[in-house]
Amino acid sequence: MDSSNKNIEKLETYINRNGYPMIRRCHNCLYWNPENNDKKIGLCTFKPLYFAFTLEPSVFFITKEFCLCENHLFKNEEKLSQICEKKLMKDIIKKKDSID
Repeated sequence: MDSSNKNIEKLETYINRNGYPMIRRCHNCLYWNPENNDKKIGLCTFKPLYFAFTLEPSVFFITKEFCLCENHLFKNEEKLSQICEKKLMKDIIKKKDSID
């Protein structure tokens, strides 16, 4: 397991009102913007890349709605942290693996 997987496992997520973990993915991230009305492809605005000819930070990663990175924040992260139970992604992944 590489270090990025370990960072993902350290992420916390929240338990929804039905008792299931909320899935962190680009689609529900504060930094994700859908591209041209396509709900499945978007741009991650967390950390722009630099355009080589102008050195302006104006290029963004294209992601699919089901991807996840360690910088993910739910659009309503602050509210969720106050009202929902927290769980480590590591625990959820282990539970999923034991079911498979």
